[in-house]
Amino acid sequence: MVEYGKLQPQIKSHLMLRITLLLLLLSGTMAVYGDIDRGQSVYEQNCLACHMYDRRGVPGMAPSLVRSPWVIGSDEVLVAYLLTGGFGPDVLMARFDYLRNQELIDLTDYLRSLESLPMTTLDEASIEEIRIRMSQEGFYD
Repeated sequence: MVEYGKLQPQIKSHLMLRITLLLLLLSGTMAVYGDIDRGQSVYEQNCLACHMYDRRGVPGMAPSLVRSPWVIGSDEVLVAYLLTGGFGPDVLMARFDYLRNQELIDLTDYLRSLESLPMTTLDEASIEEIRIRMSQEGFYD
């Protein structure tokens, strides 16, 4: 068995966050919308090739997600960024508008958990509203 003190900081942070979430959930003071394990699976299937396991990306191709303003900022902006593949022609990211609303929630929570940030407060209806706004503003054209 690995001693807690010898774990890598990222693993410690992730473990402490999961313990905290479990305690909050059991105490009834928090509703959890996303699933971090499912979010990790969504990340591995859709983001890993460019952003790598360590989320540091590929220099000159895919930026680091570590402490990225998109990840540590507003949930709504992160989801809009994921749905549209970034804002502007200089961004080489694929659009993830094919992901289901719950997958976007799970992915957002997974990315935020790695930064020891609070989980998203978005639900599926909120994601749907973001999709509609992005469409109305012409981001899918």
